[in-house]
Amino acid sequence: MAAFAYKRLGLDLDPWQEHALTGALRHDASGDLIARQALWSTGRQNGKTVGVRALIGWVLAEGRTLPAFRGWASMLSAAHDSRQARIPYNQVLGDLANSELASGFTLTRLVGIRTVDGRLTYDVATSQPGSQRGTSNGLITWDEVLTQRDWDMWEALTPTQVAQRSPLMVMTSTAGHADSIVLRSMYDRLVRIAEQDIAPQPTFYGAWWAASEPTTALDWEQVARANPALGDRLPRAAIESEYASATPDGWIRERLNLWPDVTVATAYAPGVWGRCRVPEYPLSGVDGPFALGVQVAVGWMRASIVVAAVRPDGRVAVEVLHDFRGSEDHPVEADQVTAAIATFANTHPLQVIAYDASGALAPSAARHALATGLPYDPLKPGAIVAACMDLDELIGSVRLAHNDPLLDYQLPLAAKRPVGTDGAWRWGIRASAGDVDAIVAMTYAAHAITYKPPVPMVY
Repeated sequence: MAAFAYKRLGLDLDPWQEHALTGALRHDASGDLIARQALWSTGRQNGKTVGVRALIGWVLAEGRTLPAFRGWASMLSAAHDSRQARIPYNQVLGDLANSELASGFTLTRLVGIRTVDGRLTYDVATSQPGSQRGTSNGLITWDEVLTQRDWDMWEALTPTQVAQRSPLMVMTSTAGHADSIVLRSMYDRLVRIAEQDIAPQPTFYGAWWAASEPTTALDWEQVARANPALGDRLPRAAIESEYASATPDGWIRERLNLWPDVTVATAYAPGVWGRCRVPEYPLSGVDGPFALGVQVAVGWMRASIVVAAVRPDGRVAVEVLHDFRGSEDHPVEADQVTAAIATFANTHPLQVIAYDASGALAPSAARHALATGLPYDPLKPGAIVAACMDLDELIGSVRLAHNDPLLDYQLPLAAKRPVGTDGAWRWGIRASAGDVDAIVAMTYAAHAITYKPPVPMVY
């Protein structure tokens, strides 16, 4: 591919780009791709998009004739908005228009690039409703995945590849922010594979260049680790100029390609939490009964509903059912939360809905309970402490079963707040380093599905 890119498109690939492309395009004896998802990450301006341009140009001109890709009818460049999605699209358009390959394509700026035989189209997809509908895509490239702050677009695009032979999704980005949940999920997955915390996953390929420590000094060794194009595409003088005005968090994230996480004392060691992780969907094969835990963040900017049930193996499975996200102009509304609870109750045997009796949802939950008869259980302070202590026991004995990226993301941010004596505690919302609504909701749900009220004594 490097030779094709240079001779036919005028793109001179760096060794790191060749390495990333080779990893993403590994194939078996029949020519089918091994990986279905690939993640490439470096510091900014190292040429991530150049690698994507080479891949798309090669597929359009040559790769589409291979048996594994011959059935592809559509390819997409995806990003949060049209402006970002069209950056690689317009560059591919220019690569083809300025090459000897131009006669093989219908080249347009707004309605896609199409091969003259009409068999393969390349276009863009954004988070706008309907922009991804009606396509079946062999290749999807995501530019700057850090901008994906919910799973909506991911959930819209991934089904469009299900019916394809050898589909590939290539994600590129620099390290993200606290709310870059799609990228953080992929990064954590890559780290867990690298550290052998989970088994290798051949269908997922990742290549992440990053510094070994989050230093705010101009350490050229650390800069080089995260920027494989240093000294070539990326002159040292440009880095020095950038460093002079960079904020510490911006420098760590954009140039050292590390997550500038704010941390608190870890509630549970990664290995302890990791032992409770299961490779499959935790609730697979579970028919109920179910419990829901609900928590609303301060200011109604977020809310989570977590479902729990006891698995056939006796472990308590937990999974985020709904992750609501609001804004200052459009906060989450109580009716959204109660409507989601009612929808779940209509199709599942629901045992209990646990929530904080003094929390923001309490008035609406009480009204909804009266109107519907649903089994809401307002947890008073003593019950919340009991729920937290129950979670300790479930995690310590590996009786909890989880595999949810939002829970993985929020747990390191969560802080325990001691209550009374004898090790009692509850989650400290203000002491935590970020939103922990999903963790709190998980605690309530896990407690609710396992709690057995005391047997009344009759004298």
